[in-house]
Parts: sequence; structure tokens; C-alpha cells
Amino acid sequence: MRLALLALVLFATAAAAQPAADVPVERVILFTSGVGYFEHAGRITGDAEVTLQFDESALNDVLKSLLVEDPQGRVAGVVYPSQAPVERTLRSFAINLSGAPDLVAILRQARGAEVVVDAPGGSVRGTILAVSTEPGVGDQPGARTLTLATAGGLVTVRLADARRITFTDPALQAEIDAALAALSEARGGQRKPVRVQFRGGGARRVRMGYVVEAPVWKTSYRLVLPDGAGRTGTLQGWALVENPTEADWTNVDLTLVSGRPVSFQMDLYTPRYVQRPVVTLPDDALTQPRTYAEGAPAAAPAPPALEELSARGVASTSRLQGGIVNTEDSSDLNIRGGRSEETQYYVAGVAIDPSTGFQTNATAGDFGELFAYRLRDVTLPRRASAMLPIVSEGVDAERLSISSGGAGRHPMRGVRLKNTTGANLRGGPVTVLDDGYAGDALLPDLPDGTQRLLSFAVDQDVLVDPFRIPDAAGLVETASLRDGVLVVRRQRIVQGGYRLENRGERVKTIVVERARQSGARLEAPATADETTPDLYRFRVTLPPGRVDTLRVREAQTLSEQVVLANADPDYLLLIARANGAMPDDVRRALERAVTERRALAETQQRQQALDRELSDIEREQTRIRGNLQAVDATSDYARRLLRTLDEQETRLEAIRREQDTLRARAAEQTAALRVTVR
Repeated sequence: MRLALLALVLFATAAAAQPAADVPVERVILFTSGVGYFEHAGRITGDAEVTLQFDESALNDVLKSLLVEDPQGRVAGVVYPSQAPVERTLRSFAINLSGAPDLVAILRQARGAEVVVDAPGGSVRGTILAVSTEPGVGDQPGARTLTLATAGGLVTVRLADARRITFTDPALQAEIDAALAALSEARGGQRKPVRVQFRGGGARRVRMGYVVEAPVWKTSYRLVLPDGAGRTGTLQGWALVENPTEADWTNVDLTLVSGRPVSFQMDLYTPRYVQRPVVTLPDDALTQPRTYAEGAPAAAPAPPALEELSARGVASTSRLQGGIVNTEDSSDLNIRGGRSEETQYYVAGVAIDPSTGFQTNATAGDFGELFAYRLRDVTLPRRASAMLPIVSEGVDAERLSISSGGAGRHPMRGVRLKNTTGANLRGGPVTVLDDGYAGDALLPDLPDGTQRLLSFAVDQDVLVDPFRIPDAAGLVETASLRDGVLVVRRQRIVQGGYRLENRGERVKTIVVERARQSGARLEAPATADETTPDLYRFRVTLPPGRVDTLRVREAQTLSEQVVLANADPDYLLLIARANGAMPDDVRRALERAVTERRALAETQQRQQALDRELSDIEREQTRIRGNLQAVDATSDYARRLLRTLDEQETRLEAIRREQDTLRARAAEQTAALRVTVR
């Protein structure tokens, strides 16, 4: 225990450290894309160091986004721990503390270093020569001694008697301090310190900002329905916010942004090495002397003086210190029209003006594509969560019974909610209250001035029963002929009905949703009360105990193309005689085409019949000739076969003559039909 205490004393004397400064969180901007902007601000005096603690997983984001401002001083640098293993880091120091060495092991590493040893007999100053162990007596271990080379000779001090051992070399002591700091950082596990070093004189205000991963902020609402037949309800909205950092938030300005700025991760924390080529020097013996032609000096302009650059607004506007830009003339950092006398920062399109605060709690603002709620004086301990009020306003809420296809006989109790709060509402769950708990609904993102239907319970007082009305293949609307192609447009009727019954004791406003037919037009009712790309909504007001009927009819125009030269004549005649508004000239042309097409069809059918008969006769002749070869040519059977062949040959000649006539007739009929249909 004495050795352990002595080790603590040994390292207690540290070099003068940079004074630490407390720069708390003043502003937080949380985005729905899973990141947050955190801004620290405070006053420091003289040279100071601010330490920020981060999870190791957040260091890449910090290294990518950290912004540091010291208008009256400068930023010397930002120091963060290496990713190298702690044992490897410890081995890099003059005194290797890896492997938990004891005091003897530490002193042996320090041989040749000058120390001051405080012992009961006084202080001894000398250079460490050796650390040894005296022989023990019996089972007792021997004493450990430290041998020092002093001005008066060699001095041996029992380590058990030493009260304090101090290194006199500041550089060696700094190495020990650095090794202890590395051990402390490693003991912190995944928590890594990032130290921002400020240099300057006097008291001044500094600020730091960075973007890191943060939980997505959420919303939830409570909707109190209006009394009786009123239309004004009350909407109360809450933002659910988490403080994921290691710093308490005390009276911070909090902005909740609904938007998705582009955000990505990049590995900047891991050391990266580049392969370099190996280049050999040429053999000196092969190097040949060169001669060079005489050149005339060119009239090159001299580099501009510092004063000239300053006059152009280049040199003195900003300077780089330790990799962090410190702006002296803050107008150079203005972005997108920030005020010239102050620095204006933007994070993902949201202006971050360090000089201004928010006006009131939960003030809604619009940042182009983004929407934000601003809350002032938010206090939230680290790693804690809170519900913060963002909306408490009267809203237009009309009670409805909403019937959607396939939802059952009973419609849903609901409301048509119009956002009259003056703020955009981010989507979230809604608890509906109507003289107590009535149900839950889900609110989508609702911009100011827009409205949505919300449903929260089944309405047991209302029945909506759909009934079928057969569809109808309607009349021909019009027909046209061009280049032998008939284009017919028909009207198809799609219709259906609903039986509505109110079994309750109050007047019900029922909204019936019906799917829209693609390409159809609504004929009855004349108009819908509301339409969406996929639905019609029809509104029916029904007193208590009443039954009503809603009928819906849509008309759809269907187009058909028919090539007359190939069409079936009966189908063409059916089209020509169909009811509807077919033009008379088109109807007459179709009837003429049907007559000619039927004549051609008859000719073609006769040709096909002759072709089949010809094939049958040729097969039969093949069979007869085979039989003639197998029988006696003078027999009665052979003579009968020969008579059959003769009759077939006569028929074949007649068939071929008729085929020639039919081919000529078909050609004439086809040409005539082609002229007719054109």
C-alpha cells in the first residue's frame, strides 16, 4: 500500500496545465433526418481550453462539422485522442506505463533521470543509478533500495522509507502526465475528449457548433371535439425531445425542424496511410553533364505587398490557426445575404444567427422547404427526455361518419380537421377526447390552412349498406372510318348504390367514399363534395331515425378499332345496327362493306371446300393405285377400280376449273372491298 501511495505522490506534481473554461450549450437545432446542431457559447479569459466529451461513434461527425469562433483571439487547435490502442500509445512515452508497472519497474525505466527523494532523514537529490532488492532473512522478503549518484557520492535510500519522489526534469514529468492522460481517456471507454485551445488576452465571448447524430424529435396531439353542433375544437400538440448529449441544457434556445437536409457520414477519425512508390537514385557514373542555353530575365510582376492584399480584402479578413478559421472581419463568412456587420451561419438551410434570440416559446417559422418550431429557455438534464408544448389552439373540427369501401356496415366516427393554428403540423398520433376518451387517430403532416379526415372509432349508430346496380355497355357515342379502319367509341356505364340508416338520436353527417373509375366521368350525382386522385366523397345529412339512398353513376368511354377487310361480317353488321349516335354515312358504308365482305367470305368458304375435296380425292387415288398393283389386271375387281379412277379424274378436272374461276372472283371481290372500305 505504501508503494501504491508513493506512486500517486510521484505523479501528483504535474506541469502547469492550460486553465479550463466552461462554455455551455446555448442553442440546439434538431432535425427529423436524425441529426442535430449543437452550439456552445460562453466567456473565457486569456488562454483557455474547452473540453467537449463525445461518444467515439460521433467523432467523425464532429471532425466533419465543428465550427469554432473566437473573434477577439485565435484558435490554436483542436486536440482529440488518437484511435491507436492505449497499450501502443503508452509504449510511445519515455516512461512506459503499459501492463500496470509497480514503482520499482517505473524507477528502473527512469535510470539516469534526476530525482528528489524526501526521506525521514531529509531530502536527497541525485541521479537514479540502480534499483535493487536486498537479500531477505528467512521467509521475509528483502528490502528494495534506490541508489542515487549525488554530488557527495553514491547514496542508497530504502524505498519503504521514501515519502515522496519527484522528477526534476520538466520534460520527463510532462511525458508522465501525458501517459496518465492517455490512461484516463482509455478508462473513459467510448467517451472521447475533444479539447479546443483558445489563445488571446482579456475576457471575451467564444462559441462552438457541431452537427452529430441525434434522436428524431416526435409529436403527439390531443384533440378535444366541439360541443353539440359546434365546429370549433381544441388541438394541443407536444414535441417529444431527447437530450442525447453529456451536457445539461439550461435555458437553451431549441429549434425543432421538420425537414430532411442531406446528411452523410465520413470516416475522418481513422488514421489513413497512402502507399508511396520506391524511387531509386540513378547511378552517378551514368549521369552526364548538361549545358543550358542563356536565358533573358522576364519582366515578372513583384508579389503584392501585405498592405495591398489587405486593401483588396484578402489577407487580413481571416487567418488560419491550427486548422480552424478565425474570422476577424465577420462579413467574409456571411452566407446567402447575412447581415454585413455580423457573422451569419446556416446549417442545412436554417439560419443560425448568434446575436438574436427567439421571441416566444413554440413560435412557428418557415425556412423555405423546412418548417421549424422555436422554443426558448428549455432546461433538460443530460440523457433525459421531455414533452414540450408547441400548439394549443382552437381548430375547425366537424363531426362526421366516414364510410369507406370494405370497412364493414358501420362507418367510422371521425372529424374533418382544418388546420387553423397558423403553424404547420408535423404528423403524429392524436388522442381524441369527447366528454372523455373517444379513440385514437393518426394525423399526417398538415400544412397551415389545409384539412384532412381523421377517424377514431366505429359509429354504431349508423348503417351503410352498398347494393349493386348492373353495369351497362352503353350506346355508341360516335364512329369513324379511315383507310379501312373503323373506330367505334362506346359509353360504358358503371353504377352502384348505398342504403344509409341513422339509428342514433342526433343528426349525422355521413361521408361515403367510393373508388373512381379510371378515365370515367361522374354523371350522378352531378358533382362530388370532395375528390381525391382515387376517390369520390359524397356527403349525406341524415336526421335521427331516417333512411336514405345514394346512387352513383359513372360513364366511361371505350374505344375499339376494327380492320374491315379482316373482320367477321356478322360482327360488322352488329356494329352497324347498334343503337346510338353513329353517323348515317358511316352506317351505310358499314352495311355496304358487310355485303361485299359476305360475298368474299362465301367465295373463300367455297374455295376451302374445294381444297378439302381435292385432298380427299388425291388420297383415295393413292390407295386405289396401290390395290391395282396387288390384284390381277383382268379381274372384275381391277376393272371396278379403274372405273372409279376414271370418275375421280373427271371430278378433279371440274374442281380445278372451278378453283380457277373462284380465284379470279376472289381477286375481284377483294379489290372491290378494298376500294369500298377506303
